[in-house]
Amino acid sequence: MIARQCRNLHVGWMLMWLCLAAANAGAQTVDATQWHSGTVHLSENWREHEGDDLAWSKPGIDESGWKEVALDDLGQARWGWRWYRLHIKLEPGHDYVHVLIAGGPGTYELYLNGERAEGAELKSMWGVTRPTEQVFMLPDGDDVTIALRTYAPTMYTLWHFPLFLTATVGTPGAIEDERLAMESQRLYTAIPSIAINLMLILASIGAFALHRSQRDREEYLYLGNYLLLLGVSNGLLYCAVAGLLPISISTLLADPLIYFFTIMQIEFTFSFAGQRVGRIWRAYEIALLPMSILAFLQVAGALSNQLYVSLEAMMILPAAIMLPVVLLVWYRRGNREAGWLILPSLFPAATTALFDIGTASIDVGWGHADFLANPVQLGAVPLQISDMGDFLFMLAIGVVMFFRFTRVSREQTRAAAELGAAREIQQRLVPAKLPSVKGYTIEAAYIPAQEVGGDFYQVFAQDDGAQLVVVGDVSGKGLKAAMTSTLALGALRALAQEGLGPGVVLTRLNRQMVETGDGGFITCVCARVTGNGEIILANAGHLAPYRNGEELQVSMDLPLGISANERYEERAFKLAPGDRLTLLSDGVLEARDPNGELFGFERMQAISQQSAAKIAMAAVSHGQEDDITVLTLLHVPGDSEEA
Repeated sequence: MIARQCRNLHVGWMLMWLCLAAANAGAQTVDATQWHSGTVHLSENWREHEGDDLAWSKPGIDESGWKEVALDDLGQARWGWRWYRLHIKLEPGHDYVHVLIAGGPGTYELYLNGERAEGAELKSMWGVTRPTEQVFMLPDGDDVTIALRTYAPTMYTLWHFPLFLTATVGTPGAIEDERLAMESQRLYTAIPSIAINLMLILASIGAFALHRSQRDREEYLYLGNYLLLLGVSNGLLYCAVAGLLPISISTLLADPLIYFFTIMQIEFTFSFAGQRVGRIWRAYEIALLPMSILAFLQVAGALSNQLYVSLEAMMILPAAIMLPVVLLVWYRRGNREAGWLILPSLFPAATTALFDIGTASIDVGWGHADFLANPVQLGAVPLQISDMGDFLFMLAIGVVMFFRFTRVSREQTRAAAELGAAREIQQRLVPAKLPSVKGYTIEAAYIPAQEVGGDFYQVFAQDDGAQLVVVGDVSGKGLKAAMTSTLALGALRALAQEGLGPGVVLTRLNRQMVETGDGGFITCVCARVTGNGEIILANAGHLAPYRNGEELQVSMDLPLGISANERYEERAFKLAPGDRLTLLSDGVLEARDPNGELFGFERMQAISQQSAAKIAMAAVSHGQEDDITVLTLLHVPGDSEEA
């Protein structure tokens, strides 16, 4: 952000200016014949003229109306065209001499005795960088006129860079030594920040890996996005500060990312704490999005730098202040894990906001908070306050996420073991092969949902040749539901052998479920079937069966396991040859399409005379959400026995 774009300059080129200015003090004329350690600094006696005329590159023009300036004391670059000229006298008979110019690449052209030097060219606002070092070879001759044709675009002036830091003439070896020293000084303050942000990017990869292993944990995804955007944004900034990238990349890409990684921090915080993002926070996130275009308005001149810095600090400050507050509120309400984030959440946004305040103090001349924009020396390493916040956040959140991942992994392992056991049990809730029922063709379809449920069906033979057909659904899912289904089927098998009717079977089973139950219930339809088509049916809160496409009017008594005193009524009827009786679970009716529309009774009635497999697949195609169980009995004439 422009608010952050003066980082490292106070420690870097400001110190360099002071040292070089002290070395050049007292130079009346530029006599480059008197070497000092192989170099002569060219800071004084430059002539400046506003405007642009290529004739000003020639050696013999009249400079009497030009302003005398010191090249290392020009201050912040001003928009527009300017020329700077200097005449130097070299040692007669010199072999070759180099000149070192530390200036903004893309903001100047160099002319030596009227000839344009290769390697220095004017660029558009998109290609300029902060001042860096360039070395040029001077032409032969004792007298050389150096002319600098400069143009500072708006993008460059927003960063408060000077056009030039210094110029030095000297022997090739001495000039190369000075260039390396200045380059080291320039990179020194940026390398720690770049390294920290590379670590953030690597940490984001780790967060994405955690999400890949636990895809239902969205907080890892939001954390990965936050760390990635933060690392890229600040990394681009410091690469621009170090002169490694054009400053336009930071201004128009790194700055807008600030608002996006703030949004990701909000999403991560709420997801980590298991909370839903409320309307106020969602409105705040939406308000942050258009802020990303402010950098473009600033470059276009529609927004001042002071206003931009103030708006940026104002917009990200709520996240810096309020996220720790809401975490504290959740923690006091019993959310222990929310407390883990209180301290880490203070670091990134708060330190960025403090830096913006420091930068704004410099821009408007407050003078009391400008220290917030300067690096903090940790021994020999200079670090920006915002980098320190990001680094501390990365360390703290690494510890937090390690414990979070370990806990969730244990829970998932336990849940997976429970789910596997439940699936194994559920496979026993439905017969591997249906028995033959005299006088009927019997079909069944069972399609479990993704989670293990409690649907079951069985056909029990009774001593008098009748069959007891049962379809049921246990409330809940997982191992608990599967165990309840197993207990219910075990009791049904014992009751069926006593030759009892459906009403008595359900009544006695209900008492057992109430005595041994733990708050759950079972819906169940039980039918006693004889070979001549006679059906006796009782219903414990289950869906009514269909006969030949019509819903049977049966008693809807309470599900099993609710009231020990419930009595289950029976209804007797007879199927004619060719009649079809269809029993099903609520997974058919509750199938839901992407628009939220249920499969419903009308669709079920329309297909109730089809086979069990076709009914089940129709519900699956509509959108399965629960276990689907369908069992059909087709009464066939004669003594046929089919399965």
